Amino acid sequence: MKTTISVFLGASLLSLAFTSCKSNEETEPNTGTVLIQTTVKNPDGTSGSSYIQLIPDFSKQTVGNSNSIQVGYSAGMRVYGNDIFITPEFGKDGTQELEKYSYTASHTLQKTGALLLPSMSGAYGVVKYNDEKAYTHLYNLGKILLFNPTTMTKTGEIDLTSYAFEDSNPDPSHPVIRDGLLYVPLLQIGSSWMPYPEYKQSDVVIIDISIDKVVKKISETASGMTFPVRPMNKDMIFTDENNDLYIACAGGFGLDPRFPETGFLCIPSGETEFDETRSWDISQTTIEGTSYKPGSLSFCKYIGNGKLCAYLTISELIGDNPYTSKYLIAALIDLKTKTIKKIDGIPATDGFSIFIDTYKDLAVFANYGDEQAGFFTYDPATGAVSDGPVVTTTGNPTFIYFFE
Repeated sequence: MKTTISVFLGASLLSLAFTSCKSNEETEPNTGTVLIQTTVKNPDGTSGSSYIQLIPDFSKQTVGNSNSIQVGYSAGMRVYGNDIFITPEFGKDGTQELEKYSYTASHTLQKTGALLLPSMSGAYGVVKYNDEKAYTHLYNLGKILLFNPTTMTKTGEIDLTSYAFEDSNPDPSHPVIRDGLLYVPLLQIGSSWMPYPEYKQSDVVIIDISIDKVVKKISETASGMTFPVRPMNKDMIFTDENNDLYIACAGGFGLDPRFPETGFLCIPSGETEFDETRSWDISQTTIEGTSYKPGSLSFCKYIGNGKLCAYLTISELIGDNPYTSKYLIAALIDLKTKTIKKIDGIPATDGFSIFIDTYKDLAVFANYGDEQAGFFTYDPATGAVSDGPVVTTTGNPTFIYFFE
């Protein structure tokens, strides 16, 4: 069974034996309209505890973890309507259970279900199709599990092991649904936790949702890009206003010179094959405002009109301890002009705090800098960045969702 070291936190943060360290800091009651997740690391950066909580609103404030709900270490979060799905902690430790909480009319969280998963499953995300059907990719087992998201019961599985290169697991990553088809990227990593040097391509399996059968596997081979979509990062596979499907590739995470290629692949609207003329390897594009080029595309969020907010790995900044060093910078990427610009005012962050989402007309960046930790805002229209975090957190901010 392959270890999942390279997947989490830009391949440089390993998932080892996790311990608990509950914070004693006081905070507001666990009610409100904004859901956040934080992770408190131990000093070595390889272990710690994760928490979720509701905060009253998205206004200037400081929050702790004393009245939060403890979840699996660096557990994944997916929200559909008022339902919150929480995946098991990263790695092979901990309880292999997919939990469901509901956001109530009284602005609180209530646990409303759980699905027991196979041992060491590596279930790192949820894609909901409707109230009767949802999917979670079992990264460690090479399968897609089907379940009813209302009753939280298993309804089937799709075995992808026959699509593996060299071993018995193609390492399915976070999928997306487009036009009745489920697109499942395959990471195809070896025992070194990196792609195979002799297999520099990106594979995607396409599944017909009406019958839950594989239609075909497609591959992009021209660009040399690998590691399509990190397993926990749903926004690295997305559709734009034209229904074109884009896939962000992490390559070697800026750590392995054998895989410098990183960037975007495209499957155009109405097609089920890659358009290799639209692939963009960003590793040779200088980031405006710096002298750096991207070592890896570590996280991105499409914000419209061909633009994305992103965190980019800068290999030169990784330092001696990739668990704790601040080596990712915030950037604005333009797919139309093929340009990348550093976002000034958002500090360099470590590999735990790279989540990005949107709130009204703003992009919201999780960030764990040298001096401040919390959620910053960026206005794409004006370029303005909040004066420090809007919400300051105890520990690494790792997720945010706005119910209202």
